[in-house]
Amino acid sequence: MTREREPFFRQVAGQMLDAETERHIAEQQAALEKDPEWAEGYYHLAQLYRVHHFRQDEAKRLLLVALEKKPALADAHVALGEIYVAEGDLERARRHAEFAARLGNDRLREQMRRHGSFSGGS
Repeated sequence: MTREREPFFRQVAGQMLDAETERHIAEQQAALEKDPEWAEGYYHLAQLYRVHHFRQDEAKRLLLVALEKKPALADAHVALGEIYVAEGDLERARRHAEFAARLGNDRLREQMRRHGSFSGGS
């Protein structure tokens, strides 16, 4: 359903959420300009892109940057794995699920098990 066809309240609420997300994106980008080595900042910016359902390729790129800067960032492994699941790349998703589980975050591995897309590992 396009925004033009949504009820007025939903249109207004959607526009407000869009504006709020854009503000958060700008704040996160400014923080990363000040500290380009902040791995968690790249993760947070990627999550803003993912939640808002746009710029998925940029979200993936940012998650890869976060993991380059901090390979033990379990939440970034989970988020990247979720993107790979959505793309149908279950092998990459499994690798990130296993890595995140070894770091203490078993969420993606459990999600994949429940949906029958994970086998192996402990």
